[in-house]
Amino acid sequence: MQKIKSISEYFFLIFKFFLFKLKIFYFKSNFYNKKISNNLPSKFNYKPSSHIINSLTSFNKKKIKIESFSLNSLWKLSSKNKLEFQNLHNFLWLTFLDIKTNKASAQTIIENWIDNNNDFNEETWKLDMLSKRLIAWISNSNLTLDGSGLKYKEKFILSIIKQTNHLLINIDSLEDNENKLICCSLLILVGLVFKNQYKHYKLGLSILQKFIKNNFDNSGFPKSRNPEELMACLKYLILIKEWIKESQNQIPDYLEEIIFNCGKSYSFLSKNLNELPLFNGSSEVKNEEFEKYLNYLNYNFDDSSKEKNGYVIFKDKKIVLIMDIGNSPDFKYSKKYQSGCLSFEITSNEEKLICNLGFDINKNNKIKLLSRSTAAHSTLYLNNHSSCIFRTSYPFKIQHENRLYEGLKIVKKKIIIEKDFQNIIASHNGYQNRYGYIHERSIKFIKKEKIFFGIDNLIKNKKVSNISYGIRFHIYPGIKMVKTKNSQSVLLSLKNGEGWKFSCHNKEVLIEKGIYLGNKNKIIENENIYILGMTNGKNQIIEWSFEKIS
Repeated sequence: MQKIKSISEYFFLIFKFFLFKLKIFYFKSNFYNKKISNNLPSKFNYKPSSHIINSLTSFNKKKIKIESFSLNSLWKLSSKNKLEFQNLHNFLWLTFLDIKTNKASAQTIIENWIDNNNDFNEETWKLDMLSKRLIAWISNSNLTLDGSGLKYKEKFILSIIKQTNHLLINIDSLEDNENKLICCSLLILVGLVFKNQYKHYKLGLSILQKFIKNNFDNSGFPKSRNPEELMACLKYLILIKEWIKESQNQIPDYLEEIIFNCGKSYSFLSKNLNELPLFNGSSEVKNEEFEKYLNYLNYNFDDSSKEKNGYVIFKDKKIVLIMDIGNSPDFKYSKKYQSGCLSFEITSNEEKLICNLGFDINKNNKIKLLSRSTAAHSTLYLNNHSSCIFRTSYPFKIQHENRLYEGLKIVKKKIIIEKDFQNIIASHNGYQNRYGYIHERSIKFIKKEKIFFGIDNLIKNKKVSNISYGIRFHIYPGIKMVKTKNSQSVLLSLKNGEGWKFSCHNKEVLIEKGIYLGNKNKIIENENIYILGMTNGKNQIIEWSFEKIS
């Protein structure tokens, strides 16, 4: 039966692959090109202020002159470098062009792009890239449209409508939550900008309302539990609100509510941290510029909670610990989920000490799968297996990704907050079915001594065998480490001059080479502290500590 099932799945996937290719062929046909080229507006009804999209770019980046670009070779960059290709074709860099620059040159760049990409293109018409591009074109109309000739205006507006109509036809096929919000934002903007496209505004709001209901929990956090997705969603929700407000339309109550809740969740995660923590699909994202953007638009979110959205935070002046104590998300929201339950990060004086490996969806599939392993996090794993199991959705390039197959639940949780110390105790059942163990982790932070006491318990609840375990602590790149003579301690030297000491009595402490994927632009080498052992079919207690010594 299993063989028959595999054969039927194989032919089903071939059929889907064939349909995908047929769809691409249709999109490139003259019939489709004519279909998306209708109902053209004559002019802009509303021109949004360019500063509203500053959150999508670098808030303080210096203006650049148009002469920096080579107009003839600008669009020759290969799509092999995904990040550079996306950054070029999404046009968000228009915001950085000097407003005093030659508008004709800026419009020449756009006209060249339209001439090269006027009809559907698999690479440059990807829906998220398309949406960012049109948001950038429309939001920078002082450069892209003002002072242009009639022929250029007609070509420019036609390209906007063609791409928007293509988006309208295909938006329901999007599964990625963040991308769907980006595309929804564009529909709302186009509906506000062009009077005869108001139906797009209404449709965009309808999609937005369903999106909020389906993809956020009651506290305004994405159900994926991804901090980077939280920030990205907050950016686009604020964009939508600011466009509606500036165009003098009524802001829906559900939009105000989700921004308030989403903002408080963002404040909970980002307060006292200069970058987002690397949990559940997040890469390294700095907070400083977004904070300036929020202040510029008079958004003030504040949340003093100790626990929220499956995360707990301990803070004491300049030291911050954040730990993942949440259940794994549902299958639908697990595209970027990493099996790092009970992992933690420590930041001291705005410099990260303990981190997780990070995640970058632009890397190859083997690296993505590696980054979803429990061993990619500062926590414990058993028998070289992770606490969650993933499966490949599609072997072809239509949607080649891994989704959650078997998740985990938090079975115990206790948080103690006292004047002199803070303590978190939590356990999950991710290893129970396969190995018969519950993993419990306790971290106690003694404020005055600036020391973290950790205990990892492996608690058997049925007959178990002798299997290996490992505990890995990922050290942030650039931190120097030296092992002491007794091999039970490691001295760490941070860039800010602080000194820390890691200790694990009765266990040999190893230092191993590792990689860090938190930087979207490149893979960076780092070092990890590593403890290993065997369960011997018994309960295990592993005690360790991180202590600030200078």
